Amino acid sequence: MRYDKLEAADEVVKRLFDPRYSYKKAYIPLELKYAYLQHYLEAKWTEIVGANLARSCSIEKIVGNELYIRTASSLLANELYMMQALFLQKINAFLLGRLIIKKVYFHTGGFIRRQQAKKQAEEQAQLPKPEYTKCPRCGARMEKGPAMCSICEREERDRLRGNITELLRIQPWLSYEECQAFYKCDRILFNAVRDGLKGYYFEKVRQGFATKKDELMAVLFLSEKQPEEITTKIYENTLAYLRKDAPMQRFRR
Repeated sequence: MRYDKLEAADEVVKRLFDPRYSYKKAYIPLELKYAYLQHYLEAKWTEIVGANLARSCSIEKIVGNELYIRTASSLLANELYMMQALFLQKINAFLLGRLIIKKVYFHTGGFIRRQQAKKQAEEQAQLPKPEYTKCPRCGARMEKGPAMCSICEREERDRLRGNITELLRIQPWLSYEECQAFYKCDRILFNAVRDGLKGYYFEKVRQGFATKKDELMAVLFLSEKQPEEITTKIYENTLAYLRKDAPMQRFRR
């Protein structure tokens, strides 16, 4: 690339905004023009406002011919507001002396937040209104789509959790697929209930507080075997593993 052929930034601004050059250039969207203008002013900012003031205020954005400047404090914003005519004069002096920027606003961020909140409210108002119905279980008002309201859904999940808990206390060797024959649930809920029970019985064995029934439940959960498949060797080896007293052989179902 020949850098000596690149245009100076001043020349680019002239081509973009001076109407006398319009016959020499193709159509350029206004958004791109003002994006370059902001870049140009940011590069010249210290030169425009001075080093001291440049540390306390900066360009927020340019919208059309309006310039938004963020300041370090509301007091400074008020002071600069009283000098906005001088600001416009100095800024436009760097822009070929033409009146490209016609208004300047000083703020500490609250204005932008209010504008964004207003825009979000307008966008929210344009969204389709949700449709409502009644929960088939409790009759509460709810949005259409879910099978029941969030409260009933939570109660149903708690009920299902309790049912799965009781089922696994009776048949701790059951797999997720086998559980589906009794209760329809997702794998996450099944694993959570099963892991909770396993942890309960395993910990009782490890700490030495387990009854004979607790020990049997721990063995059944860990080996995933039915009672008739549990030999004395499997039983003792499993308990030894849980107590960390001896290595355990690998079980196969």
